[in-house]
Amino acid sequence: MPLPTRLIDVGTEASGDLVKLVEMGGEIRGHYVTLSYCWGGDSSLATTRSNVASRKEGIRLHDLPQTFHDAILMTRALHIRYQWIDRLCIYQDDSQDWEKESVNMGSIYANAYLCLSAASAASSTEGLVPTRKARPSVRLPHTSHNCQGYIEACLLPIWPEMSKTEGLQWRDEPLFRRAWAFQERLFSHRNLLFASDRVYFACDTSIISEDGIELIDVPKAVYRGRHPYRLITDLGKYGPVRPDTARAHWHHLVQQYSRCSLTYPSDKLPAISGIAKEYSRLLGSAYVAGLWKDFLVDELSWQSEPHCTAVNEYRAPSWSWASVNGVVIRAYNEFEPMASVLDLKVDIDGDNPYGRVRSGCIKLEAPIFHLVLADANYLYTNANGLVRLKTVCAEDEEFLGQFDTIRFNNDDSCQMTKTMRPFSLILHNYYMFVGARLYFCLIVTPADNDPETFRRVGWHTGRQSEIGPPHILTDRSIKTLI
Repeated sequence: MPLPTRLIDVGTEASGDLVKLVEMGGEIRGHYVTLSYCWGGDSSLATTRSNVASRKEGIRLHDLPQTFHDAILMTRALHIRYQWIDRLCIYQDDSQDWEKESVNMGSIYANAYLCLSAASAASSTEGLVPTRKARPSVRLPHTSHNCQGYIEACLLPIWPEMSKTEGLQWRDEPLFRRAWAFQERLFSHRNLLFASDRVYFACDTSIISEDGIELIDVPKAVYRGRHPYRLITDLGKYGPVRPDTARAHWHHLVQQYSRCSLTYPSDKLPAISGIAKEYSRLLGSAYVAGLWKDFLVDELSWQSEPHCTAVNEYRAPSWSWASVNGVVIRAYNEFEPMASVLDLKVDIDGDNPYGRVRSGCIKLEAPIFHLVLADANYLYTNANGLVRLKTVCAEDEEFLGQFDTIRFNNDDSCQMTKTMRPFSLILHNYYMFVGARLYFCLIVTPADNDPETFRRVGWHTGRQSEIGPPHILTDRSIKTLI
């Protein structure tokens, strides 16, 4: 396999306590092992431009965090020469090197012989192999041809399979909550996971525990569903992949990814950039701040769930799911668009086209109309961002909306809603049932007192009777979303 830019040469048992950072030429091929782990609060021993020379001379094993130490010894035991660990193999003080390596993260994990995953460790100081509670066991008398005594026996299921209920326990492992580990897990073709209860081996076809039990019906939310990397690399070999199939899979991945946490909030887009790079190739579409350019009206209709929170620093336009912290979903697949994209501009921050962005704006032509917050007393006791709305043309009809990050459990939010001028921008409509259509709309507010520029603050759906007379649905205006 092609080797990454840099690797740790773990040597052999004869190498003793010393390992080295090595630069790999582009033509060199071979085996290496990756490590997936939680950084935790410890950022010591990171490779930088200033210490790279000493790293190439040698790194003492006992100076490394316990997880690194354990992983290197295990790689040696497997008789594999090289190990890739992000903190040691990427210059952590060089943004260009970091961006170049982060966009290649998918291929780094996909090309590895094996990935070692410290699933149960919340930081790199806790080690690869956790201290586990002894399993419930019974003591049984045992006699063989040369000895007599007792053995400890553990209970196993009658069938050599493990139920999905046990698989669901993986959700509680620290590594499964880490955003960067999400794509590391997806791209790894062989993964040895050190969980709290067992060691598991996961590959493209199955997941088996250390005691030989195979996990069945493991939900996509828990591990990875049908291997997304295989969807990208294999399905195309047997014929074109339908864009709607690929995008449905992408939306599912984004939903699962949005549940994960980040040490640095600005990594929201970079931490999924390896997956985005592969899907861009598959779809043949440009990637713009988390959305697909060729399907933009549909892509804008992501939905925030009730417990999303605001981001303190800018990391994405308000129209991108990456602009909020929390779970986002994309529910509707078949629709009739009612908005048109006239122009799109995204300013990339750095060299990674799938990574951070400085700004982004979309010029849309779409129906847009005023909204009214229906009941202040109801709003100000609601901490989930649900809001009752109505339009000036249908004041007797109310419908529910969902603010992305505005909550009504503090004075600042309550004051914000008093001065807010909300509008509804219709993106598309779809059939609820025969003869009835539901309209999907963004809740937007003017940005910086500019009547032509808006920010997304939420979403809602509504029937025509709730929205107003037919002309509201046909009168279109040109507005810019930022």
